[in-house]
Amino acid sequence: MLSYTFKARNDEGSLIAGGMRATCRETAITALKKKGYFILSVETQNRLFAAFGLNSYLRNRVSLRTKAIFTNQLATLLKAGVRLTTALRTLSEQTEDKYLSSVTQQLYGDIERSSSLSEAMSKHPRVFSPVYTAIVKAAEESGTLSETLAALSEQMKSQASAHARVRAALVYPIFLLVVSAAVVAILTTFVVPKFVELFINTNQALPLPTRILVGTTNYLKESWWVILSAITVIGVAASAVVRNKHVKLTADTLLLKIPTIGTISQKLQLARFTRTLGSLLQGGVRIASAIDIARAVTTNSAFAQEIRNIEQAILKGVSLAEAMSSQQYFTRIAASMIAVGEESGTLPEMLLEVAEIYDQECESTMSSLTSILGQSMIVVVGLIIGFVVMGILLPIFETSTMMR
Repeated sequence: MLSYTFKARNDEGSLIAGGMRATCRETAITALKKKGYFILSVETQNRLFAAFGLNSYLRNRVSLRTKAIFTNQLATLLKAGVRLTTALRTLSEQTEDKYLSSVTQQLYGDIERSSSLSEAMSKHPRVFSPVYTAIVKAAEESGTLSETLAALSEQMKSQASAHARVRAALVYPIFLLVVSAAVVAILTTFVVPKFVELFINTNQALPLPTRILVGTTNYLKESWWVILSAITVIGVAASAVVRNKHVKLTADTLLLKIPTIGTISQKLQLARFTRTLGSLLQGGVRIASAIDIARAVTTNSAFAQEIRNIEQAILKGVSLAEAMSSQQYFTRIAASMIAVGEESGTLPEMLLEVAEIYDQECESTMSSLTSILGQSMIVVVGLIIGFVVMGILLPIFETSTMMR
């Protein structure tokens, strides 16, 4: 018997979620149908993951690329004249992601009960972010749902591609770090103790590099739990401290002032803000509301504070470009391009262009940094392994010299 979790709706349309045991998934579905339930999802429950509460976390994740494809397919169906409910039902049957399929079925059920698409999506914030929902709501009000969804899907695809390129650039340094840690761990755990035991039995005075190596190895073997505990405590304490608004503001301000890293962080925040704002404006959201929503998705509190200043300036009648130019973390290039967009009536398109420019700059800078980081790690790992080998070989050389 296997454990399953399910979500379904009864005859009254109420959502029912629970668990059950059955010999297979088909048997579980049959049992639920006999009860008259409209099945939304039936998933196998992993006992190990369930013990740590990871089942729902792992299942309820939908990648950005998957959401982009879903959005594009929905836009295509609507543009072809298919009714929204029919489009959602079709996508729920064809979507490969099981959780997204379940959510789509719930969207279909909510809209059948006279809910709007944005209202239905707002019930699933882990799949459809507040920004996504706000864009859909504005598109529904302006009657441009299919066009807005098509534009939104393109933005999501572009963002997903950027994330994929960054992850790909980080693979090599992370691989080097893991391999080097494994090599050093094997040498210090299995190789060094054997040689140390041999040299101690010969009553030979060990060279300084060997003594350092032996001392470090013994300390790590005896006190690894102390180091691990200290790292854990520091991590938890730092996480708790950063939750304080004033501390986080100070930390984020310092982050933006660190050479290179601060520049990358600034450009990433600029790209995220301008892309979100441009997408919202394309969807018909008023500029003050759009800025407020865009501020909510900003991860740096110092940058968010400047967005709040821009919002207040907009409410006083100041143009967006002028409001941006008076802030510290908004570049002159961005303000100049946005000024052109305001004058030519192409502000949403110009905001998206700014986002694309800064995304490309960040990607180029990060690619260079990861390349330098990879080469630096090779040198550092070589030095560490060289020191370990020297600590092992020096006593051997001294012993062979004395025996001549």
